[in-house]
Amino acid sequence: MSQSIMVNASDLIEQLCEKGWFYQQNVIPGEWVTALADLCHKRTFLQAGIGQGIKNIINEAIRSDSISWIDPQEKDPAVVYYLALVDEIKHLLNREFYLGLNGFEGHFSRYPQGAFYKPHYDCFAQDKRRAVTLIFYINQNWQPENGGQLCLHLPEGKKVIEPVAGSMICFLSEQILHEVLPTQVERMALTGWFVRHQGQDYFYS
Repeated sequence: MSQSIMVNASDLIEQLCEKGWFYQQNVIPGEWVTALADLCHKRTFLQAGIGQGIKNIINEAIRSDSISWIDPQEKDPAVVYYLALVDEIKHLLNREFYLGLNGFEGHFSRYPQGAFYKPHYDCFAQDKRRAVTLIFYINQNWQPENGGQLCLHLPEGKKVIEPVAGSMICFLSEQILHEVLPTQVERMALTGWFVRHQGQDYFYS
């Protein structure tokens, strides 16, 4: 399968700078969407919590998805492709914004029918390492009536993003309040965060 990467770099830089977020469809080719979706169905998932570290607790009134963390040493071709795409975007952001991004944490996420995630920020109040959120959607044949949209709460109002297969959204973790609306069918994504810390590059999970 081809490993072509189709992010519009100039638009990403311009929109992230002006608006704090960027959305593009057709970033991941169809054959890789299929490979990632197939892999997602084979992985072991845990109920997602809220908070951080030992304070991470399960609260299905706030979020009801499940996650499967990605290890950077995984050899599955679909994961290798995903991490190569992540790395390219990291270098682009560092080159243009001097963000000092030197780590990444990411996981597969699955939302069963009826699942949601209430409005939240991705950057913890006591831990500002998460700088930029990066999400790829792998939902094939997605329709608006399926629900599960990402809703950004912006100063000018709400912006609803359809989680269609192969699309990508990138936004500033500390600035963009967002939520996942209830889904009517299973919803899958790869969600991750570029992080900043002192020391060498690492993959944090």
